Amino acid sequence: MSVSGRYLSRLFLQRLALIVFGFALMALLFDALNNADTIEKRYGDGFLVVPRYMLFRLPEMAALITPFSTLLAALLTLLSLAQQNEVLAFKAAGMSFYRILLLMMPATALVAGIHLVVADQVTPWAKKRLARFELEKPTDDQTSQRDQAKGVWLRDPTYIVNVASVQREGRYLSGVALIRRDRSANVVERIVAGGARYQRNGQWKLESVITQTINPLGPTTTRSDDGVWQTPLRPGDFFNLAALSTQFTARELLVLRTGTTVGTRPGYTYDTWLQRRLALPGVVFVMLLLAAPVAQARVRMSSLGARLAAGVSLGFLFFITDGVSQALGESGAVLPLVAAWAPPLIFASVAGSILLRIEGL
Repeated sequence: MSVSGRYLSRLFLQRLALIVFGFALMALLFDALNNADTIEKRYGDGFLVVPRYMLFRLPEMAALITPFSTLLAALLTLLSLAQQNEVLAFKAAGMSFYRILLLMMPATALVAGIHLVVADQVTPWAKKRLARFELEKPTDDQTSQRDQAKGVWLRDPTYIVNVASVQREGRYLSGVALIRRDRSANVVERIVAGGARYQRNGQWKLESVITQTINPLGPTTTRSDDGVWQTPLRPGDFFNLAALSTQFTARELLVLRTGTTVGTRPGYTYDTWLQRRLALPGVVFVMLLLAAPVAQARVRMSSLGARLAAGVSLGFLFFITDGVSQALGESGAVLPLVAAWAPPLIFASVAGSILLRIEGL
């Protein structure tokens, strides 16, 4: 049993490592080529900019393709065993196909654990590290006015705040507009700055400041090179508003879900992201279960390529269903728990039922 387990695990892990490496490298190359202009604008045009960008993007790419790569590796492993009659040899030795899958479970559990760590810890860390290399590019007043509708909106005790873009993990804000209203909700002051840089003393230093004051005698406009904005808002607050799900750890999503920190999305959206993060190990096991019935199906005149294509199609169907379910959970149409766990449970049940029927024939 130990020899068979090591043999199956070695075949599975070797194929998985090659597939993940190949797909991740290809995805990184396409990403770098497609976003070459954006990389130059955001991170500069030095020799090390693109390699550094690819290095910090690697964990996200690896986490993205690991489930599909697991499906391919499991298909190739099980189909090769069936093609070379090794499955018959295992069964002749008194080992059922279920036992073969059971022997592959430790390797699958190892992949699931690594996948969770990379997606939940390494990827957010890498994206935050990459954000530190962003160039600080303030915007002019006209650009700030155009971007107000699609920027980040929030408020502090004094101002309604709009930020065109968040850079360097929230430490630098581009295109800042501060709007102050009186008790009657009338606008009495508007401050527009090309950028705002967070200082160690807890204050924000404004750059290229235009202050417009509205009073009964008529509006007045003053300009200055810099200014000070005192607010309890911190870089992390702005980063939370602009970040995507891959930039948060499970602990951060839990805090955002409870509403104890600043966030622009509803609580059920963060809850959906959290539940989906927790379901990642289960998705890896589902990929193994999806490969099992395809490898064992006794279809007359079916070639290895056709069975591989059938397994890949089944995987694509799962990812489409999972994506639709996540979108429904983010919009609040279904419960976050259902949105995250329903696709893995449904596909695992279907694959298990098909495998039981095939093995029972």
